[in-house]
Amino acid sequence: MSKLLSVLPLLGVGMLVGILSGLLGIGGGVVMVPALLYLWGQEMQVAVGTSLAVMIPGAIVGALRHHYSYGNVDWRVATFMALGAMAGTYFIGAPLAEALHPETLKKIFGLIIVVLGLRITGVFEWLVALFAR
Repeated sequence: MSKLLSVLPLLGVGMLVGILSGLLGIGGGVVMVPALLYLWGQEMQVAVGTSLAVMIPGAIVGALRHHYSYGNVDWRVATFMALGAMAGTYFIGAPLAEALHPETLKKIFGLIIVVLGLRITGVFEWLVALFAR
């Protein structure tokens, strides 16, 4: 019974990631990496690798559901972006993540999340307009 209880938080975070992935196309890096870092004490490189491994089945199931139920997948665009993503991850991203100090990697991750958040919400443009006066 204690083994079952020990996996419930993992299932819960996985469920949250699945909901966010299906809803917004996000979750792995945005939710899972911080959860692995701060809830389970994983090193940054392990959190990144684990997040990528978890996202594979979720992304496949989500893409198929979006395609077959709603017609919301542009397979041509997805194919070329996937090829670029695979090459970028294998040849540059993963080796660079391993070479960087975990704290440097955390700072890069945090900065990207903040900048993207500001951009998506429109705050970035508002700040640019404010300081351009």
